[in-house]
Amino acid sequence: MILAYLGKRKMGDPAMVRKLFACETESSATAICTDKTGTLQVTKFWVGQESMEDGGGSISPFVVELIHQGVALNTTPGPPLTEYEKAIHSWAVVELKMDMEKIKKSCRVLIQVEALDFEQKRSGVLIGRNNDDTVHVHWKGDAEMVLAMCSTYYDACGVVKDIDDGERAKFEQIIQGTAASNLRCIAFAHKQVPEEEYDELKEMKRVDGRSLTLLGLVGIKDPCRTVIC
Repeated sequence: MILAYLGKRKMGDPAMVRKLFACETESSATAICTDKTGTLQVTKFWVGQESMEDGGGSISPFVVELIHQGVALNTTPGPPLTEYEKAIHSWAVVELKMDMEKIKKSCRVLIQVEALDFEQKRSGVLIGRNNDDTVHVHWKGDAEMVLAMCSTYYDACGVVKDIDDGERAKFEQIIQGTAASNLRCIAFAHKQVPEEEYDELKEMKRVDGRSLTLLGLVGIKDPCRTVIC
């Protein structure tokens, strides 16, 4: 109970608490020395279980387009953006050549869920594509939470594969590796909504979070200033 209370209090600092026992460890400290830049950066990127150190050049254009939509449209309805969203947007523009205005003209937001911040660890959006009138769901957020919502994933070639127990364990290993490297792991997921389900979601004002397809993972770092590295 006490650890849960401390975790909730930390959200107002703001800070994302991944493990509750960390609050107990922190409470034993008598001094904390830190000098952060305050600017978050995306430093790692995976599609499927393949690390994409060279940006989006080797990824299927179809998967890149879905990631663009998830980044550009699944975001805070208005300024200011959260720090996590700023880092993800900057990365998508530079590394994946995302054109924000083009995407916003090609799609429309139908239902928006909470923005990704320190308290809400995931966010979702229901969008409609203007060119084919199809409806799609995009989620992003804490990788462990989003992975639990997925039953399939895209590999770098755009092929959909099932997430069985073995594949899920591999993704969990990637997520745990980012945490060990002091990175915050964010996942992106997608699903095309059948036409018969759209009316129900619209009436309930809900974004479907079941049986999603994992698009990719990013590792976000809060780097130290060069003078103390």
